[in-house]
Amino acid sequence: MPPEITLRINRPCTPEEAADVFRRSGIRRPYHDLERIQRMLDHADELITAYDGNRLIGLLRAITDYAYCCYISDIAVDLQYQGLGIGKSLLNALRDKLGETEIQYVLTSAPKATGFYEKTGFERAKNAYVIKRKIN
Repeated sequence: MPPEITLRINRPCTPEEAADVFRRSGIRRPYHDLERIQRMLDHADELITAYDGNRLIGLLRAITDYAYCCYISDIAVDLQYQGLGIGKSLLNALRDKLGETEIQYVLTSAPKATGFYEKTGFERAKNAYVIKRKIN
C-alpha cells in the first residue's frame, strides 16, 4: 500500500463519500440512495476506511458478533487505486482487530472479485445460500 494512504478504523465517513467510492469502485451498491447508504454505515459494526489525503478511496463494512462470525458486507476500492494492496490492507486491519482464532470471516463475492479473495486467504464455500432482495 502506498505510504500516503491512511487507514481509519471506525471513524465515520459521510454517505456522500461512501456513495462516491462505491460508484468509483464499480461495486454494485445503491449509491444514488444516500439515506440507505447512511443506514448501511450506521449499522455496520466495523467500518475501515482508506484515504488518500482527504479523499476516501476505499472502505470495508462488516457485521460481527465479535465472538464467532464476521460477515464482510463491502470491500470497495476506487478503480484508480486497485492493485496497490489497499483492499488487502483493509482486510488485514479488520483481521488484526478481531483476531484469527475465534472469528470466522464470511462474504459473498462478485464474480470479478473471486481471484482477489482467494489470494487473500479466503476459501470458496459450496454451502452458501441467499434470499435475494426484491426489486421494485
